Amino acid sequence: MTQAQKIRNRIHTLQYNQEYSAEVFTDIANQETIKKTLQRSQNLIAKTSTKRFYRLYLDTDTDVNPYAVFDNQEKVKFNSKLYTFNAFWQTSKPSIQKVSSIIRNYLATMNPKDIQTLCSQFGRNRVKRELIQKYKEMYAQGFINVKGLEIALEGRYDRNPAFRELLGMINDC
Repeated sequence: MTQAQKIRNRIHTLQYNQEYSAEVFTDIANQETIKKTLQRSQNLIAKTSTKRFYRLYLDTDTDVNPYAVFDNQEKVKFNSKLYTFNAFWQTSKPSIQKVSSIIRNYLATMNPKDIQTLCSQFGRNRVKRELIQKYKEMYAQGFINVKGLEIALEGRYDRNPAFRELLGMINDC
């Protein structure tokens, strides 16, 4: 079994809702292998500038409530009065919205106050996970469509300046 396979196997034994660093793998692999495997891993979220990460929750996992806040809820009652403006313009009254839709709509505004509200309402880990998933999906598609203009996306999602700025705002929560 290669060092990378050993690292991947150990990732699946890590607890949810707990922050880890690369030191958990030092007994089974060298630094270069750890670094490359963690960068390529699809089973980790919230790789921060401090080199810490969380285990990604998969729908096939058996843990019912892996994270502390709102991870197992699809929809919540949304009150637009908590935010600077209503991103769900269809109604000004409280409504039932998907958690992912709320987080992604307000991440798109890049408003620090709204991002702090998201973190306090849904948890910093959930907001980070949505940010990472949103950017991975955009980069997998290869372009972003802005009012009919397709802008090509090149490179890695985690090197995008907007992604880094949003991640910094989330880390400051």
